[in-house]
Amino acid sequence: MTKTPTRAYGGVAAEQRAEERKARLLSAALELFARQGYARTTIEALCSEAKVTARHFYQLFDSREAILRALYNNIIADLRAGVLKAMAAPKLGLSEQIPLAVSAMVHHYLADTRRARVGVLEVVGVSPQMEARRREAIHDMASLIETYLSSLVERGDLPKRNYHLVSVALVGGINELLAEWLTLENPPDIPELSEEIINILNALIRGAARA
Repeated sequence: MTKTPTRAYGGVAAEQRAEERKARLLSAALELFARQGYARTTIEALCSEAKVTARHFYQLFDSREAILRALYNNIIADLRAGVLKAMAAPKLGLSEQIPLAVSAMVHHYLADTRRARVGVLEVVGVSPQMEARRREAIHDMASLIETYLSSLVERGDLPKRNYHLVSVALVGGINELLAEWLTLENPPDIPELSEEIINILNALIRGAARA
């Protein structure tokens, strides 16, 4: 079946223009949701910030929640990739691997605090569907940690046991620490926050191993 060519304007294909509008809308969503909050951001404000029409918005997203979900999915995909890369460092022990993974996560979120604000704060309480997606993301990150801990068990670095609940607690705890950091009037600096997270991870994992 031959694909019908799409009409181009100024040498730019319709698909490319749509992708450019989508990128501008996602950039606008990151800026406005972080600056003034998801609940206070209208579709009209998103369109104005992105310099697109409402018609073009609805060609790309069904609703305001749909663009929040797309933005959140991008944030989580980038976070997952960064943590996976840190965990893939060969033949590192627990004491070396944890700081790498924490650094990847903290850098991902706090190098641009808008991402943290959207990914940690603005997605909470939006709808049952968004909450389900948020919980799914937490469990996905927990499964990465659980898989890593299982590899340490196989190497003999940790005793054999079920690390699922520990992994969920680690991700949930980090999430709450980031939320606290974002809402404090005078938060600690990022290296201090990273060190606290590393200490908590070490305590939980080693404590679970001894239990």
